[in-house]
Amino acid sequence: MRFMFILICIAGVAFASNTDISPNPGTPGAADADLTQLDYFDIEALGASVYNVGVGFDGTNFWVTDGAEVGGSGDNMIHIITGVAPHTLVTSVEQNGTSSWGLRDMCWDGTYMYGSESTIVQYYDASYALAGVYTHSAVSPNRAQGYDGTCFYTGSFSVDIYQVTWDGVSGSSASSTVWSSAVANGGLYGLAWDAGGNCMWASTASSDGMLYQIDAAGALITSYDISPESPTAGGCTMADYTVDVDQLWVLAQGDPDGVYCWQTTVSLERDTWGSIKTVF
Repeated sequence: MRFMFILICIAGVAFASNTDISPNPGTPGAADADLTQLDYFDIEALGASVYNVGVGFDGTNFWVTDGAEVGGSGDNMIHIITGVAPHTLVTSVEQNGTSSWGLRDMCWDGTYMYGSESTIVQYYDASYALAGVYTHSAVSPNRAQGYDGTCFYTGSFSVDIYQVTWDGVSGSSASSTVWSSAVANGGLYGLAWDAGGNCMWASTASSDGMLYQIDAAGALITSYDISPESPTAGGCTMADYTVDVDQLWVLAQGDPDGVYCWQTTVSLERDTWGSIKTVF
């Protein structure tokens, strides 16, 4: 019995070591019906380690952040993965000297991809080269990363989401205000602006599977339970699923680490419009 107990403890420590999880795990609560899963890809099967935490989309490919160094399994990397199925590895690039878990969630502003491991936010160009940095000191790291076309948004294992104003000059400091306190479980990890829905999605790493939908003014619209597929999430991003129809993609810190596509946008195809017309 003692031997079995030791094995269980070791397994628990091993699991905890490869999950960048909120220090204040939430408990399952009331939520709307689960979202429909549309797609999935296994990050580890594409050559990544077991320490994947963030995801962004540049209009063509996913960028997945891999904190391999924290487990002693190599340099921290960014894996570039095709946006369409079958999802394949394009290339992997180093994170320019980051340490421990390295860059967390990522977001794209149309020109650069942003990510952070501290109060410093790095940004990379389309050729995966580091293009510059800026400082935002309200949180460290600037874990979650979202962009709505005007402002950046961030937060880190908290209920608070900051709206960040930056002048676009590398090396400068950004200012911010608290935009929302809608993430009830305090496990904020990823942010993704949904232009079609005019809302923000917030993924969390509090082990309760909660995904939050927040309106443009920062108020909670609703929450969804995306467990058992993703009880502990990493970053999230909006990306194509079909042509011109974005859906929400959430990185699951699981066994293995993977990225799930959840249906958050309903496409009105021609036959759907036909059905609507018959009502009038």
